[in-house]
Amino acid sequence: MPELRPFRGFRYSDEENLKALVCPPYDIISPEEQASLHERDPHNAVRLELAQAKGEGAARYADVRRAFETWVEDGVLTEDPQPSLYVYRQDFTTADGTRRRVAGVIGALTLEQFGADSGVLPHERTMPGPIEDRLALIRALAMNVSPIYGIFRGGGGLGGFYDSLEQRPTQGRFQDEHGILHRLWVIAAPAEVEMLASAVAAGPLVIADGHHRYETALAYHRERGDEPGGHTAIMCFCVDADGEDLVVLPYNRAMKVASGGPDLKTSLEAAGASAIGAEPEKALAGSNSDHPFVFVLPDDNYLVEVSDAEVVEAVGDRAKAWRDLDVVALHEALLPQIAPQGITDLSFTKDPAEVARLIGAGWDAGVLLRALAAPQIVDVARSGERMPQKASYFWPKAITGLVFRSLR
Repeated sequence: MPELRPFRGFRYSDEENLKALVCPPYDIISPEEQASLHERDPHNAVRLELAQAKGEGAARYADVRRAFETWVEDGVLTEDPQPSLYVYRQDFTTADGTRRRVAGVIGALTLEQFGADSGVLPHERTMPGPIEDRLALIRALAMNVSPIYGIFRGGGGLGGFYDSLEQRPTQGRFQDEHGILHRLWVIAAPAEVEMLASAVAAGPLVIADGHHRYETALAYHRERGDEPGGHTAIMCFCVDADGEDLVVLPYNRAMKVASGGPDLKTSLEAAGASAIGAEPEKALAGSNSDHPFVFVLPDDNYLVEVSDAEVVEAVGDRAKAWRDLDVVALHEALLPQIAPQGITDLSFTKDPAEVARLIGAGWDAGVLLRALAAPQIVDVARSGERMPQKASYFWPKAITGLVFRSLR
Protein backbone atom coordinates (compact mmCIF):
# COMPACT_ATOMS: atom_id res chain seq x y z
CA MET A 1 0.00 0.00 0.00
CA PRO A 2 1.24 3.56 -0.61
CA GLU A 3 2.93 5.13 2.39
CA LEU A 4 2.74 8.93 2.73
CA ARG A 5 4.86 10.48 5.47
CA PRO A 6 5.18 14.03 6.83
CA PHE A 7 8.42 15.93 6.28
CA ARG A 8 9.98 19.24 7.25
CA GLY A 9 9.45 21.30 4.15
CA PHE A 10 11.34 24.38 3.05
CA ARG A 11 8.98 27.23 2.13
CA TYR A 12 9.34 30.81 0.98
CA SER A 13 9.35 33.24 3.92
CA ASP A 14 7.60 35.90 1.85
CA GLU A 15 4.14 34.32 1.61
CA GLU A 16 2.67 37.55 0.22
CA ASN A 17 4.89 37.38 -2.89
CA LEU A 18 4.32 33.74 -3.85
CA LYS A 19 2.88 34.59 -7.27
CA ALA A 20 6.28 35.98 -8.31
CA LEU A 21 8.19 33.07 -6.78
CA VAL A 22 6.46 29.93 -8.06
CA CYS A 23 6.63 28.37 -11.52
CA PRO A 24 5.01 25.55 -13.52
CA PRO A 25 6.54 22.04 -13.52
CA TYR A 26 9.69 21.81 -15.63
CA ASP A 27 8.22 19.81 -18.51
CA ILE A 28 5.68 22.44 -19.60
CA ILE A 29 8.01 25.47 -19.36
CA SER A 30 8.96 26.81 -22.78
CA PRO A 31 12.37 28.46 -23.29
CA GLU A 32 10.60 31.83 -23.55
CA GLU A 33 8.69 31.27 -20.30
CA GLN A 34 11.87 30.09 -18.57
CA ALA A 35 13.60 33.36 -19.45
CA SER A 36 10.58 35.36 -18.29
CA LEU A 37 10.44 33.51 -14.96
CA HIS A 38 14.15 34.12 -14.40
CA GLU A 39 13.51 37.84 -14.85
CA ARG A 40 10.35 37.86 -12.71
CA ASP A 41 12.21 37.46 -9.40
CA PRO A 42 15.81 36.55 -8.48
CA HIS A 43 14.43 33.82 -6.20
CA ASN A 44 11.87 32.31 -8.56
CA ALA A 45 11.67 28.52 -8.21
CA VAL A 46 12.56 28.06 -11.88
CA ARG A 47 16.18 28.75 -10.87
CA LEU A 48 16.09 25.43 -9.02
CA GLU A 49 13.73 23.58 -11.38
CA LEU A 50 15.53 24.45 -14.63
CA ALA A 51 19.07 25.75 -14.86
CA GLN A 52 19.39 28.61 -17.32
CA ALA A 53 23.03 27.81 -18.04
CA LYS A 54 23.79 25.81 -21.15
CA GLY A 55 25.36 22.38 -21.11
CA GLU A 56 24.34 18.89 -20.12
CA GLY A 57 24.41 16.73 -17.01
CA ALA A 58 26.39 17.88 -13.98
CA ALA A 59 27.70 21.00 -15.76
CA ARG A 60 24.15 22.25 -16.32
CA TYR A 61 23.33 22.16 -12.61
CA ALA A 62 26.70 23.05 -11.07
CA ASP A 63 25.44 26.24 -9.39
CA VAL A 64 21.97 25.09 -8.37
CA ARG A 65 22.92 23.70 -4.95
CA ARG A 66 24.77 26.87 -4.04
CA ALA A 67 21.75 28.97 -5.03
CA PHE A 68 19.51 26.95 -2.72
CA GLU A 69 21.99 27.17 0.17
CA THR A 70 22.27 30.93 -0.30
CA TRP A 71 18.49 31.32 -0.22
CA VAL A 72 18.38 29.42 3.08
CA GLU A 73 21.29 31.43 4.56
CA ASP A 74 19.62 34.70 3.54
CA GLY A 75 16.24 33.67 4.97
CA VAL A 76 14.48 33.53 1.60
CA LEU A 77 13.58 29.92 2.43
CA THR A 78 12.89 28.61 5.93
CA GLU A 79 12.45 25.03 7.11
CA ASP A 80 9.26 24.12 8.94
CA PRO A 81 9.93 23.31 12.61
CA GLN A 82 8.21 19.91 12.62
CA PRO A 83 7.33 17.20 10.09
CA SER A 84 4.11 18.13 8.33
CA LEU A 85 1.78 17.24 5.52
CA TYR A 86 0.62 20.04 3.23
CA VAL A 87 -2.92 20.40 1.93
CA TYR A 88 -2.91 22.13 -1.45
CA ARG A 89 -6.12 23.39 -3.04
CA GLN A 90 -6.81 24.85 -6.49
CA ASP A 91 -10.06 26.69 -7.31
CA PHE A 92 -10.65 27.48 -10.97
CA THR A 93 -13.20 27.88 -13.74
CA THR A 94 -13.17 25.72 -16.86
CA ALA A 95 -13.68 26.99 -20.40
CA ASP A 96 -17.43 26.30 -20.22
CA GLY A 97 -17.79 28.46 -17.09
CA THR A 98 -17.99 25.62 -14.55
CA ARG A 99 -16.42 26.34 -11.15
CA ARG A 100 -14.22 23.47 -9.96
CA ARG A 101 -11.96 22.50 -7.09
CA VAL A 102 -9.01 20.15 -6.76
CA ALA A 103 -7.68 19.59 -3.24
CA GLY A 104 -5.09 17.06 -2.14
CA VAL A 105 -2.26 16.40 0.26
CA ILE A 106 1.48 16.79 -0.33
CA GLY A 107 3.75 14.41 1.55
CA ALA A 108 6.81 12.16 1.24
CA LEU A 109 5.72 9.07 -0.70
CA THR A 110 7.83 6.00 -0.01
CA LEU A 111 9.40 4.75 -3.25
CA GLU A 112 8.37 1.34 -4.56
CA GLN A 113 9.38 -0.54 -7.66
CA PHE A 114 6.50 -0.81 -10.10
CA GLY A 115 4.83 -4.20 -10.14
CA ALA A 116 1.55 -6.05 -9.74
CA ASP A 117 1.68 -5.82 -5.95
CA SER A 118 3.07 -2.29 -5.72
CA GLY A 119 1.14 0.45 -3.96
CA VAL A 120 2.38 2.95 -6.57
CA LEU A 121 1.51 2.36 -10.22
CA PRO A 122 2.45 4.08 -13.50
CA HIS A 123 -0.14 4.83 -16.15
CA GLU A 124 1.96 5.66 -19.20
CA ARG A 125 5.31 4.92 -20.77
CA THR A 126 8.34 7.20 -20.41
CA MET A 127 11.29 8.33 -22.53
CA PRO A 128 14.94 8.10 -21.37
CA GLY A 129 16.05 11.67 -22.14
CA PRO A 130 14.11 13.52 -19.42
CA ILE A 131 15.15 10.93 -16.82
CA GLU A 132 18.85 11.62 -17.45
CA ASP A 133 18.28 15.36 -17.12
CA ARG A 134 16.32 15.02 -13.87
CA LEU A 135 18.94 12.66 -12.44
CA ALA A 136 21.64 15.28 -13.01
CA LEU A 137 19.50 17.81 -11.13
CA ILE A 138 18.74 15.58 -8.17
CA ARG A 139 22.43 14.64 -7.81
CA ALA A 140 23.40 18.30 -7.70
CA LEU A 141 20.62 19.55 -5.47
CA ALA A 142 19.53 16.55 -3.33
CA MET A 143 16.05 18.06 -3.23
CA ASN A 144 12.55 17.38 -4.46
CA VAL A 145 11.88 20.73 -6.10
CA SER A 146 8.39 19.93 -7.40
CA PRO A 147 5.86 17.31 -6.33
CA ILE A 148 4.77 14.53 -8.62
CA TYR A 149 0.99 14.18 -8.97
CA GLY A 150 -0.71 10.97 -7.84
CA ILE A 151 -4.38 9.98 -7.91
CA PHE A 152 -6.31 7.29 -6.04
CA ARG A 153 -9.92 6.20 -5.67
CA GLY A 154 -10.92 7.10 -2.13
CA GLY A 155 -14.65 7.67 -2.49
CA GLY A 156 -14.38 11.36 -1.62
CA GLY A 157 -13.70 10.64 2.04
CA LEU A 158 -11.45 13.66 2.63
CA GLY A 159 -13.88 16.23 1.20
CA GLY A 160 -15.28 17.26 4.57
CA PHE A 161 -11.84 17.86 6.05
CA TYR A 162 -10.75 19.93 3.07
CA ASP A 163 -13.93 22.01 3.39
CA SER A 164 -13.21 22.62 7.09
CA LEU A 165 -9.86 24.20 6.25
CA GLU A 166 -11.74 27.21 4.86
CA GLN A 167 -12.05 28.30 8.50
CA ARG A 168 -8.26 28.27 9.05
CA PRO A 169 -5.67 30.77 7.89
CA THR A 170 -3.56 29.65 4.94
CA GLN A 171 0.22 29.43 4.84
CA GLY A 172 0.19 30.34 1.17
CA ARG A 173 -2.40 31.99 -1.06
CA PHE A 174 -2.31 33.67 -4.49
CA GLN A 175 -4.24 33.86 -7.74
CA ASP A 176 -2.23 33.23 -10.88
CA GLU A 177 -2.47 34.80 -14.33
CA HIS A 178 -4.98 32.11 -15.41
CA GLY A 179 -7.36 33.01 -12.59
CA ILE A 180 -6.58 29.88 -10.57
CA LEU A 181 -6.64 30.41 -6.79
CA HIS A 182 -3.86 28.41 -5.11
CA ARG A 183 -3.95 27.82 -1.33
CA LEU A 184 -1.72 25.87 1.05
CA TRP A 185 -2.27 24.72 4.64
CA VAL A 186 0.46 23.18 6.82
CA ILE A 187 -0.89 20.17 8.75
CA ALA A 188 1.24 19.08 11.71
CA ALA A 189 -1.30 17.78 14.28
CA PRO A 190 -0.56 14.03 14.66
CA ALA A 191 -4.23 12.97 14.42
CA GLU A 192 -4.77 14.93 11.21
CA VAL A 193 -1.51 13.69 9.71
CA GLU A 194 -2.56 10.10 10.46
CA MET A 195 -6.02 10.66 8.98
CA LEU A 196 -4.63 12.04 5.72
CA ALA A 197 -1.94 9.37 5.40
CA SER A 198 -4.48 6.60 6.07
CA ALA A 199 -6.76 7.87 3.32
CA VAL A 200 -3.93 7.69 0.76
CA ALA A 201 -2.81 4.28 2.07
CA ALA A 202 -6.07 2.72 0.83
CA GLY A 203 -4.48 3.10 -2.64
CA PRO A 204 -3.12 2.08 -4.97
CA LEU A 205 -1.75 5.47 -5.95
CA VAL A 206 -1.43 6.04 -9.69
CA ILE A 207 1.08 8.54 -11.05
CA ALA A 208 -0.83 11.12 -13.07
CA ASP A 209 2.07 13.53 -13.68
CA GLY A 210 5.69 12.84 -12.87
CA HIS A 211 6.62 9.44 -14.29
CA HIS A 212 10.09 10.70 -15.23
CA ARG A 213 10.66 12.23 -11.80
CA TYR A 214 9.52 9.03 -10.08
CA GLU A 215 11.82 6.83 -12.13
CA THR A 216 14.61 9.36 -11.55
CA ALA A 217 14.01 9.11 -7.79
CA LEU A 218 14.22 5.32 -7.99
CA ALA A 219 17.54 5.58 -9.85
CA TYR A 220 18.90 8.07 -7.32
CA HIS A 221 17.80 5.84 -4.44
CA ARG A 222 19.67 2.92 -5.98
CA GLU A 223 22.80 5.08 -6.24
CA ARG A 224 22.57 6.15 -2.59
CA GLY A 225 21.93 2.59 -1.38
CA ASP A 226 21.95 2.35 2.43
CA GLU A 227 23.20 5.89 3.01
CA PRO A 228 21.02 7.88 5.41
CA GLY A 229 18.75 10.56 3.99
CA GLY A 230 15.41 11.21 2.38
CA HIS A 231 16.17 9.42 -0.87
CA THR A 232 13.78 6.57 0.03
CA ALA A 233 10.78 8.79 -0.80
CA ILE A 234 9.59 11.43 -3.25
CA MET A 235 7.39 14.48 -2.71
CA CYS A 236 3.91 13.75 -4.05
CA PHE A 237 0.61 15.64 -4.38
CA CYS A 238 -2.07 13.00 -3.74
CA VAL A 239 -5.63 13.60 -5.00
CA ASP A 240 -8.78 11.49 -4.66
CA ALA A 241 -10.12 11.01 -8.20
CA ASP A 242 -13.56 10.16 -6.79
CA GLY A 243 -13.90 13.31 -4.71
CA GLU A 244 -12.22 16.11 -6.66
CA ASP A 245 -13.06 17.92 -9.91
CA LEU A 246 -10.08 16.61 -11.85
CA VAL A 247 -9.80 17.91 -15.40
CA VAL A 248 -7.98 15.64 -17.85
CA LEU A 249 -7.42 17.27 -21.21
CA PRO A 250 -6.66 15.25 -24.33
CA TYR A 251 -3.08 15.19 -25.59
CA ASN A 252 -3.49 15.83 -29.32
CA ARG A 253 -0.79 14.79 -31.76
CA ALA A 254 1.00 16.11 -34.81
CA MET A 255 3.01 13.62 -36.84
CA LYS A 256 5.48 13.14 -39.62
CA VAL A 257 5.00 9.97 -41.63
CA ALA A 258 7.86 7.95 -43.10
CA SER A 259 8.21 8.05 -46.86
CA GLY A 260 7.59 5.10 -49.12
CA GLY A 261 4.08 4.26 -48.01
CA PRO A 262 0.56 5.02 -49.22
CA ASP A 263 -0.77 8.58 -49.37
CA LEU A 264 -2.23 9.46 -45.96
CA LYS A 265 -5.44 10.95 -47.32
CA THR A 266 -6.05 7.87 -49.46
CA SER A 267 -5.43 5.61 -46.46
CA LEU A 268 -7.86 7.59 -44.31
CA GLU A 269 -10.56 7.39 -46.95
CA ALA A 270 -9.99 3.64 -47.19
CA ALA A 271 -10.49 3.48 -43.41
CA GLY A 272 -13.89 5.18 -43.79
CA ALA A 273 -12.89 8.76 -43.01
CA SER A 274 -15.12 11.58 -44.16
CA ALA A 275 -14.22 15.22 -44.77
CA ILE A 276 -15.87 17.51 -42.21
CA GLY A 277 -14.56 20.99 -43.02
CA ALA A 278 -14.43 23.47 -40.15
CA GLU A 279 -15.31 22.94 -36.46
CA PRO A 280 -13.37 19.68 -35.97
CA GLU A 281 -13.90 19.70 -32.19
CA LYS A 282 -17.67 19.86 -32.68
CA ALA A 283 -17.53 16.86 -35.03
CA LEU A 284 -15.43 14.94 -32.50
CA ALA A 285 -17.85 15.65 -29.66
CA GLY A 286 -20.86 14.75 -31.81
CA SER A 287 -19.64 11.30 -32.85
CA ASN A 288 -21.31 8.24 -31.31
CA SER A 289 -18.46 5.95 -32.34
CA ASP A 290 -16.50 3.88 -29.85
CA HIS A 291 -13.31 5.72 -30.82
CA PRO A 292 -13.65 8.84 -32.98
CA PHE A 293 -10.68 10.92 -34.18
CA VAL A 294 -10.31 14.05 -36.25
CA PHE A 295 -7.30 14.06 -38.56
CA VAL A 296 -6.09 17.51 -39.53
CA LEU A 297 -4.51 17.48 -42.99
CA PRO A 298 -3.31 20.47 -45.02
CA ASP A 299 -6.40 20.39 -47.28
CA ASP A 300 -9.20 19.51 -44.82
CA ASN A 301 -10.27 17.87 -41.57
CA TYR A 302 -11.37 14.24 -41.58
CA LEU A 303 -13.45 12.30 -39.07
CA VAL A 304 -12.47 8.65 -38.76
CA GLU A 305 -14.22 6.23 -36.41
CA VAL A 306 -12.82 3.00 -34.97
CA SER A 307 -14.93 0.31 -33.34
CA ASP A 308 -14.14 -1.73 -30.26
CA ALA A 309 -14.10 -4.82 -32.47
CA GLU A 310 -11.28 -3.37 -34.56
CA VAL A 311 -9.26 -2.69 -31.39
CA VAL A 312 -9.78 -6.26 -30.15
CA GLU A 313 -8.68 -7.56 -33.55
CA ALA A 314 -5.49 -5.50 -33.27
CA VAL A 315 -4.50 -6.15 -29.63
CA GLY A 316 -6.28 -9.36 -28.67
CA ASP A 317 -7.78 -10.10 -25.28
CA ARG A 318 -5.87 -7.57 -23.19
CA ALA A 319 -7.34 -5.65 -20.24
CA LYS A 320 -10.67 -4.06 -21.16
CA ALA A 321 -9.92 -0.82 -19.27
CA TRP A 322 -6.88 -0.37 -21.51
CA ARG A 323 -8.63 -1.46 -24.73
CA ASP A 324 -11.40 1.07 -24.12
CA LEU A 325 -9.02 4.03 -24.42
CA ASP A 326 -9.10 6.14 -27.58
CA VAL A 327 -5.33 6.60 -27.47
CA VAL A 328 -4.89 2.81 -27.58
CA ALA A 329 -7.26 2.55 -30.54
CA LEU A 330 -5.21 5.24 -32.29
CA HIS A 331 -1.76 3.78 -31.76
CA GLU A 332 -2.57 0.08 -31.84
CA ALA A 333 -5.35 -0.19 -34.43
CA LEU A 334 -5.60 2.93 -36.62
CA LEU A 335 -2.08 4.25 -37.22
CA PRO A 336 -0.65 0.86 -38.27
CA GLN A 337 -3.47 0.67 -40.81
CA ILE A 338 -3.19 4.13 -42.34
CA ALA A 339 0.58 4.62 -42.00
CA PRO A 340 2.11 1.12 -42.23
CA GLN A 341 5.44 2.67 -43.21
CA GLY A 342 5.68 4.15 -39.69
CA ILE A 343 5.76 7.51 -37.91
CA THR A 344 9.11 9.33 -37.80
CA ASP A 345 8.20 12.12 -35.39
CA LEU A 346 5.40 13.02 -32.96
CA SER A 347 4.60 16.28 -31.22
CA PHE A 348 2.10 16.50 -28.37
CA THR A 349 -0.12 19.42 -27.37
CA LYS A 350 -3.40 20.06 -25.57
CA ASP A 351 -4.12 22.99 -27.91
CA PRO A 352 -5.87 22.21 -31.24
CA ALA A 353 -4.61 25.55 -32.59
CA GLU A 354 -1.03 24.34 -32.10
CA VAL A 355 -1.85 21.23 -34.14
CA ALA A 356 -3.09 23.45 -36.97
CA ARG A 357 0.04 25.60 -36.71
CA LEU A 358 2.31 22.56 -37.03
CA ILE A 359 0.43 21.35 -40.11
CA GLY A 360 0.93 24.77 -41.63
CA ALA A 361 4.64 24.47 -40.80
CA GLY A 362 5.03 21.26 -42.76
CA TRP A 363 4.01 18.39 -40.50
CA ASP A 364 2.02 15.73 -42.36
CA ALA A 365 -1.05 15.38 -40.12
CA GLY A 366 -2.54 16.13 -36.75
CA VAL A 367 -4.94 14.09 -34.64
CA LEU A 368 -7.49 15.49 -32.21
CA LEU A 369 -8.62 13.15 -29.43
CA ARG A 370 -11.39 13.19 -26.83
CA ALA A 371 -10.62 13.71 -23.16
CA LEU A 372 -10.76 10.80 -20.72
CA ALA A 373 -11.92 10.67 -17.10
CA ALA A 374 -9.45 10.48 -14.22
CA PRO A 375 -10.95 7.26 -12.76
CA GLN A 376 -10.24 5.58 -16.12
CA ILE A 377 -6.54 6.23 -15.58
CA VAL A 378 -6.64 4.53 -12.19
CA ASP A 379 -8.51 1.55 -13.63
CA VAL A 380 -6.01 1.13 -16.47
CA ALA A 381 -3.05 1.26 -14.08
CA ARG A 382 -4.69 -1.28 -11.79
CA SER A 383 -5.14 -3.60 -14.76
CA GLY A 384 -1.35 -3.77 -15.14
CA GLU A 385 -1.29 -1.99 -18.51
CA ARG A 386 0.41 1.28 -19.44
CA MET A 387 -0.94 3.86 -21.84
CA PRO A 388 1.15 5.17 -24.72
CA GLN A 389 3.28 8.18 -23.80
CA LYS A 390 1.50 11.53 -23.41
CA ALA A 391 -1.94 9.98 -23.11
CA SER A 392 -3.41 12.53 -20.69
CA TYR A 393 -2.88 16.12 -19.58
CA PHE A 394 -3.98 16.94 -16.04
CA TRP A 395 -4.96 20.57 -15.59
CA PRO A 396 -4.28 22.64 -13.58
CA LYS A 397 -0.77 21.40 -12.89
CA ALA A 398 0.61 21.14 -9.36
CA ILE A 399 2.64 24.32 -9.03
CA THR A 400 6.38 24.30 -8.20
CA GLY A 401 7.61 26.37 -5.27
CA LEU A 402 4.94 26.03 -2.59
CA VAL A 403 7.17 23.61 -0.67
CA PHE A 404 10.55 21.94 -1.24
CA ARG A 405 11.76 18.68 0.30
CA SER A 406 15.39 17.91 1.21
CA LEU A 407 16.84 14.47 0.50
CA ARG A 408 19.80 15.00 2.84
